[in-house]
Amino acid sequence: MSTVEHVIILAVGKSLQLDGISKILIRHPTDGRTILDWAIEAFAGKRITVVVGFRAIQIMQAYPNLDYIHNPEWALTNNAMSLGLALTEAPTYVVSGDIFIEQRLIERLDREAPDLVLTSRREKRRLTAVYCVLDDAGCVIEPYQGPVRDMAHPESVGLFKVSSPEVLWQWRRRCIEHSNLFAGQLLPCDPPRVRSVCLADDELFFEVNTPTDYMELIRSRA
Repeated sequence: MSTVEHVIILAVGKSLQLDGISKILIRHPTDGRTILDWAIEAFAGKRITVVVGFRAIQIMQAYPNLDYIHNPEWALTNNAMSLGLALTEAPTYVVSGDIFIEQRLIERLDREAPDLVLTSRREKRRLTAVYCVLDDAGCVIEPYQGPVRDMAHPESVGLFKVSSPEVLWQWRRRCIEHSNLFAGQLLPCDPPRVRSVCLADDELFFEVNTPTDYMELIRSRA
């Protein structure tokens, strides 16, 4: 079983396309629980640290029993800086705070490689997505953001598990040095250690960025 007992949730930015709501407080249309409620259940038994920025007090008041790190530069930096502030030498999961995620996925990832990035080979690709070029062993040799270069390159969907001290150290340093980028773009690849693990079709992992996304979630759970 995994020795990764820490979780970092990145919940810093302002959701301009969602009327300024804090994404981590978005409620599921079926059960009314927030994204953070789902994460707490999915990572049951692990210590959770939430990195906050926009509407930080609102989140901390609602969940006072979690650990928090505040990014005072949240409006001027990307999520790389937020991750850089939170990473330590402790093995950890890292997940974006705009994703509904279920426990059985984390239970599977606990049994997977010690250093991994969750990926998807979905046909619908976003211009802002981060993609992974893989070697023959399925490890990331280059992450990149922007138009997909090859449909064989899987998309990084915003969840990572990192255990190796070298990867943790390199990732933290790179995130601090390049704070205007996405954390996924800065994943250490020399030597390749981080394995791509593909999301299964029947595993719930739903990202909400726009009202259209939320309408799709409503339809999918009807």
